[in-house]
Amino acid sequence: MKYGRAVLLLFLFPLLLNALECVECGKTIRGKYIRTQDGNYCSQKCYHASLPECDYCRKPCTARVITIKNKRFCSKSCAFKVFKCSVCRAGLTQIITVSDMRGGEKYFCRQCSQTGNCYYCSMPGSKTRLSDGRMLCGRCDKLAVRNPEEVKAIFRKIRTDLAARFGYDNKHRIELLQVGAERLEKESGSIYQPSGGRRMALMRYRNKVTIRTFPDGRKQKTVSDETCQIFILNTVPRDMLIDALAHELTHDYLRHHVGEVKTLANEEGFCELIAALYNEKNGTAYLNKAKKEQPDPVYGGGYRKMDGIYRKNRSFQKTLKYVK
Repeated sequence: MKYGRAVLLLFLFPLLLNALECVECGKTIRGKYIRTQDGNYCSQKCYHASLPECDYCRKPCTARVITIKNKRFCSKSCAFKVFKCSVCRAGLTQIITVSDMRGGEKYFCRQCSQTGNCYYCSMPGSKTRLSDGRMLCGRCDKLAVRNPEEVKAIFRKIRTDLAARFGYDNKHRIELLQVGAERLEKESGSIYQPSGGRRMALMRYRNKVTIRTFPDGRKQKTVSDETCQIFILNTVPRDMLIDALAHELTHDYLRHHVGEVKTLANEEGFCELIAALYNEKNGTAYLNKAKKEQPDPVYGGGYRKMDGIYRKNRSFQKTLKYVK
């Protein structure tokens, strides 16, 4: 916050010798006038016209100028009406700014900035606590999908969309399980966890492989007893739920159509790429910024690599070759 200073000296002098011009309107000054360090004004109207305008009340800042984030105000009262803490709604002149992953910025007072961060978007000031300890900010709480049937409907739509666009198998059974954070952590076991990341979903594939060797040396591989499961946290904001399900459905595709992949970074990067493309189609491309900036070498590095390949060839199948 910066305070500007408009120093006003009011002089009531009759015009004596040299003609003076008003620095605002340019007219010759006759009679009484106002002198400031910036020049002479023929009237109060011209003087006020030269002053900065308050960005809230649109009146001239006659007493002082309060500058906050490149906005100017005539008083704290006006500043408080524009800059409020996103949590306690108190007016702010000294603010802590946090970038919102969904676009724009949010403002916090010092006290609220030090309260619990949202499990999903990391915004401070979260108030809603779930039974497993996850904290949700007001926006993520409002966007959260809680109804299991609604989650299943979203899952079915994403699966149909990916089948239509990329040729995903839409027939085999995938069991969708909504779980709490503790159960998801238990299911993930030793599966790679990105540094600084929070897991929202997990795809698990199990099968039985039988290899039959014939007298002539030929081998026949038979896959049976397949089980496909996707674990997803309960109470997830809709936009992140869609992103996570698109990612996990791509893991399912790779298990059935590719099998073993070159590296974990290639696989996770490809899954992130498909989720990002789906976000673009779904109007939630703002989620892709976090993917691009993710410092983790597997998720972030893998995504940047696969995204670079895809942007050059614009082909799902050509990009898939780099995963195999």
